[in-house]
Amino acid sequence: MKRILIATAIGLGVLVSGCTGSSTTGTPTPTSGGSTSTSGSDTSTGLEAIAQKPCDLLTQSEATSINVSPTGEAEKVGTAEGCDWSESGRGGLRVGVRAKSGVKDLTLNGESSQIKVGKYDVTKVEAPDGAKGMCTYLIAVSESSSVSIIGSVGLTSTDTAAACDRAAKAAELIAPKLP
Repeated sequence: MKRILIATAIGLGVLVSGCTGSSTTGTPTPTSGGSTSTSGSDTSTGLEAIAQKPCDLLTQSEATSINVSPTGEAEKVGTAEGCDWSESGRGGLRVGVRAKSGVKDLTLNGESSQIKVGKYDVTKVEAPDGAKGMCTYLIAVSESSSVSIIGSVGLTSTDTAAACDRAAKAAELIAPKLP
């Protein structure tokens, strides 16, 4: 659990550092035991290919449509190959691709619920680790692989609904591109 909080702080620090120079928490990371693939190697292989270019998960026009910068910046945080799209002073979006860690291997504190996005089961976590201006969607690509989508609306914001709206819109755009 503490590893999750530390990686969360690092991931979100990267996401919002361009905005204010401060950091907050919210990025999920895997716990031990999550590196064995237990289902379809085709899914894992497909996600591994996506992990090579995580910024390709959103086009420039798609990113602009959810009010983040049109180009993302690739960066690995923990075991996730990710991409950050930020908008100065208005938060942003972080996507993390984990080809060898399923949602069951991730832990995040916050108000959670189970939803569907396209064909995928998703764990929605509102205000992860108390960060009210954030919302996380954890997409279960397979039992042993996942994609996290973290929407934020700024360090000082407490508008969880707006952060969840950003994450939801991104999830709807990204899910069809997953294996």
